[in-house]
Amino acid sequence: MRPLNGLVRLVILTALLALASSCAPAPVQPPQVSYYVAPEVAYLRDSPGFDGLVLGHLYRGDNVERLDAGEKSPWWRVKIQRSGQVGWVPKEILTSEPVPTVFYYVQEDTAPLLECPRPDCLILEMLFRGDQVQRVEEGGQGWWRVLAMKSRSLGWMPAAALTENLEEARQRRSAPPYFYVAVPKLSLRATPSSRGVVIRTLKFNEQVQKLGEAQNWFKVRQPASGATGWVLSRDLEKLPLVYPRGAPAKEEIKPFKQREEPQMEPEFM
Repeated sequence: MRPLNGLVRLVILTALLALASSCAPAPVQPPQVSYYVAPEVAYLRDSPGFDGLVLGHLYRGDNVERLDAGEKSPWWRVKIQRSGQVGWVPKEILTSEPVPTVFYYVQEDTAPLLECPRPDCLILEMLFRGDQVQRVEEGGQGWWRVLAMKSRSLGWMPAAALTENLEEARQRRSAPPYFYVAVPKLSLRATPSSRGVVIRTLKFNEQVQKLGEAQNWFKVRQPASGATGWVLSRDLEKLPLVYPRGAPAKEEIKPFKQREEPQMEPEFM
C-alpha cells in the first residue's frame, strides 16, 4: 500500500499547487503614458477644468505624456512632447492610437498668414512656396485656418493657395510677370511698409519683376541689379507710360515750319 500512498500524495500536492497558482494575483501592467490628440485643435490649461487659464495649444496628432495615474478623473495632467509644456486636458480628447495628420503646401511664391479670414486683416507671417501647413479649421468663402509648421503660428489663408502635393506645388512655378514704374521716383523698401528701409530708388518706366504680394504691396526684383524689395502696387503699370503718373503733360511739339524770308527787289547797276 505504500506505493499507492505515494501516488496519492503526489496527486494531492499537484492539486494544491494548481489551486495556489490560480489564486495568485495577475501581474500588474504598467499604465500607458503616451497618447495622441484627436481633435484639430485643443487647449492646455493650468488646472483641471474649462475655467482654467489657457497655457497653450495642442493640435491633431500631437504626442503627449500622461503624468498622473487617475483613471476616474475626466481631466489628465500631461506633458506635450514637442514643446515640453505641462498642463491639464480633458481625457476624452486623447487616444492611445497615433492620429494621422494631413499636411498641405503653399503653391504660391508668397502667401500671407492673416489674423482673420479677410484680405485686409493683419499679416502675421509671410509663407513661401513649399512651406508646410496643417489645416485646423475650415471657414467660409474658401478660407482655412492653418498651423504653419516651421513657426507653429496659427492664422488664416485662402484654400486656393494650398495643395496636398509638394511636387505639384513646386511644378506650378510660372514666370513672374513684369511691371513698369508709373511715377517719377519709386522707393524700393526692405519690408511692405511705408516705414521700411529704402534699398534703392527706381526711375520712371524702369522694369521690375513681381515676385509676390501682400495687401497693397508687391515684392519685386530689379533685373538690372538683382535687388529685391517691396513697392506700392498702385505705383506700377503693366505697360510703359508716356508721362509719369501725376506729372503735368508736356506741351505738344508743333511741327517745324520754314520761315519765309522777305522778298527784296534786285538792284541794277
